[in-house]
Amino acid sequence: MPRASTLRLIATDLDGTLLDTAGEVSGRSRAALAGVQAAGGVVVLITGRPSRTVLPLASELGLEGHVICSNGAAIHRLSDGGAESLFPVPPGVLRRAVPLLRSVCPDIGLALEWGSDMRAEIAYRAAPDSVNDVLNVLDSGPPVLKVIARSATRSPVALAELINACCGQDLHASTSGAPFAEIALRGVHKSAALAQLCAALEIQAAEVIAFGDAPNDLPLLTWAGRGVAVANADAGVKAAASELTLSNDEGGVAAVLERLLAAGEIGPG
Repeated sequence: MPRASTLRLIATDLDGTLLDTAGEVSGRSRAALAGVQAAGGVVVLITGRPSRTVLPLASELGLEGHVICSNGAAIHRLSDGGAESLFPVPPGVLRRAVPLLRSVCPDIGLALEWGSDMRAEIAYRAAPDSVNDVLNVLDSGPPVLKVIARSATRSPVALAELINACCGQDLHASTSGAPFAEIALRGVHKSAALAQLCAALEIQAAEVIAFGDAPNDLPLLTWAGRGVAVANADAGVKAAASELTLSNDEGGVAAVLERLLAAGEIGPG
């Protein structure tokens, strides 16, 4: 059995956590992640971002194993980029939910996220390929992993609360600090996907340390044996975390990993 003090898996959010304000991974952070892998630990990027942006970043960082994308709706292998598990929103659920959302929030704009691509309504983002209604393109792509919602009259937090009040029996909306709410099938979130991956790897929650900054990271930070919030995190995230570190611009993730590596607390168990 692994020692209780050994951390075998490091799970980190990207935007606002591992990435700095410029959206970059610093040299210090790159070195810390490489050090974790060299020590026998597993690094998992776990983010609301789609696979089309996460897989290239993971490759650039030299990571091995898996990434978790779209707020837990997709687990991808890094060996070939293939999807190991998908947790999409069923079309029937969206056909029920979208008209309801339009009735309670007439200015809502929606976008479908497929992982490999996305399609947005004109009300969400005016672009040459925008559509009047996402329901018209619901069946034109792969399974829908996430729906993104904007409103000109409601903040992302207020919009997420409205979505959960109206459609909470089927869907769950969260926020990540971005100017929109992110909608997934109910029960699909970062911690559920990580728990599945860890079960396959025979890693216990107590052997996991997770880093985050936004409300969509709350399930992740409370599930992991050690949940670390960066200094720039949402107040509720800081309150729920078991540990605080420096901000994303100060290399908060790297600072913790450097300390753990120096103490020999990261390894294969």
